[in-house]
Amino acid sequence: MRTPLYRRALKSDLDRWISKGLVPQGSREAIMADIDLRRSKLSVVGILAMLGAVFMALAVLTFIGANWGGISKIVRFGLVLGLMWSTLGIAVYALKREATAFAHAFMLIATALFGGGIMLVAQIFNIAAHYPNGIFIWALGALAVALATPSRPVLLLGAGLTALWMQVSYSGPLDGMNPLIWLLAPLLVSLWAGARQLRAIDCAHVIMLTGLVWAIHLLALASEWYGALHEIEAVALYSTLTLGVLLWAGIGRAKSVFGSATAQLWSGIGLLVSAFALQFNFEDFLSNAPSSTLAWLVASAGLILLSLGAVLVSVRTKRYRGGEAIIPVIGAIVLVGIVPLSGQLSVFTAQTLYGAVFFAGAILALLKGAQSGQKMLLWLGGIAFAAEALYVYFETFKDLLSTSLFFLMGGVLMLTMALIAMRFGKKLGKGGEP
Repeated sequence: MRTPLYRRALKSDLDRWISKGLVPQGSREAIMADIDLRRSKLSVVGILAMLGAVFMALAVLTFIGANWGGISKIVRFGLVLGLMWSTLGIAVYALKREATAFAHAFMLIATALFGGGIMLVAQIFNIAAHYPNGIFIWALGALAVALATPSRPVLLLGAGLTALWMQVSYSGPLDGMNPLIWLLAPLLVSLWAGARQLRAIDCAHVIMLTGLVWAIHLLALASEWYGALHEIEAVALYSTLTLGVLLWAGIGRAKSVFGSATAQLWSGIGLLVSAFALQFNFEDFLSNAPSSTLAWLVASAGLILLSLGAVLVSVRTKRYRGGEAIIPVIGAIVLVGIVPLSGQLSVFTAQTLYGAVFFAGAILALLKGAQSGQKMLLWLGGIAFAAEALYVYFETFKDLLSTSLFFLMGGVLMLTMALIAMRFGKKLGKGGEP
């Protein structure tokens, strides 16, 4: 399915290619008409087929549930299996007839029946088990169907089920952590390989977000359950982790690696939120500042090396020039180094120091986004700068600086940034190096 963004980009590319003589002017309307025709067919047939699949799956499960008491166990079991294999057979037949939309629809029905069958069989035979494991088996089944057929909608369902299983394993009503949760890592890798094979970027978004949320759960467990980390230490580690992922994703994006833009987007958002939230923990940490544990020191060193490795690769491939290479490493060191350093400072000094570094990072993101043309960095840098400015005004300096002085400083800073950007733009216009 072609998205409106794809159509807009293609239209812009065609205009540029026509102006350079690469594409004949007369071909423009024919190409756009073909794209609109394909997009219309896929959207109407695909959406109706998928909605029909959802309603049919719900109808079958509802019918079985309504007549549950009047059906024997053997019949129930056979009915579920028969319906599942029948719909899967119809999906295979539709694939052979090149009715792709209907094939994917019946694959979704079969996968939904597989999940419903897991739950129903557990009830039929009174199987006592940790209930999230049923979702895990369901996700494995969806992955197998998606890779065997292949089917992007079923793969997306599998990714969603994996995310649900991960979340329920930590926040469900049962006590204790699901011991099978460590299988999440190979499952996410398998899903990512499937998404890469099928070019399913929507699945990549779900997979990446699931992995980042899982990291939050692991750090929360380390701080809340085991007492190995203070809350500010966990947030600092998460910020450093997302920074490292962001840097490696940038390398992948430069080499057109599948999903690297997705990883860059979500890790950038994770870095922005966690780095901003870090400063809210200073007061609590300073009032009860324990000595840094060995676990935190080892984790900090490992995550700094993660960023350092990305920087070294970037220098080798000449993605970074001059002093650019040292900036991400300094950022990683600051994110973890501010924790033990803040134990020797007052709350105000720690917040001021960290705020200055955060401002610097936001400005660097803006400049890097302008240099590389990456809108994501421009957005992240702009949001980070605006958020920190509001925080500084309403929390840190509200009793020390007047409103007019604060806005005067902000205006001077913005004008300075504008002058830097203008100088940068002139150099680009002359073909010079920024």
